[in-house]
Amino acid sequence: MSARPLESLTVLIVEDGDEYLNNLIRYVPGPSYLQAKSGRDTLAALGDRHIDIVYLDMRFDRIPHGDLEGDHVQATRDCNGDPMRAWKHLQNHQGLYILDSLRRAGYGALPVVLAYDFSRETRRYAHLRQTHPNLRWVEDAVTPAKIREILEGIVADDNHLE
Repeated sequence: MSARPLESLTVLIVEDGDEYLNNLIRYVPGPSYLQAKSGRDTLAALGDRHIDIVYLDMRFDRIPHGDLEGDHVQATRDCNGDPMRAWKHLQNHQGLYILDSLRRAGYGALPVVLAYDFSRETRRYAHLRQTHPNLRWVEDAVTPAKIREILEGIVADDNHLE
């Protein structure tokens, strides 16, 4: 079976701004791009239509606290009772909370590209791959060519895109 062309893919970009959407549309043409601004919006989009790949930001500091995934009470306990530090933790790791929400909602096999540099955290990435085997990552300063290469790699493994 031959790999599908990128033009046939729908990529859901999950971010709290518009940078990834604008840059991917401009510099990585081909796929259809949709956008979600929170975990809740992501699950709604996945329920509404077929999505081939999720492109997920890690940090969400521009959405209301009520739209963040994760348990603020538990995060506050984990942050020695500091509620502001807990909010910052949820914002800084929101991509991981959304990734977990995808798995719990039955989308664990969906390929996800997480915008976070794991080059110095190889054990953390390996641990995440145990739970999310179709997870890939890109550093913040990624080139359009590298993004295209990653998307093409996902398409080459098209048993996930049937």
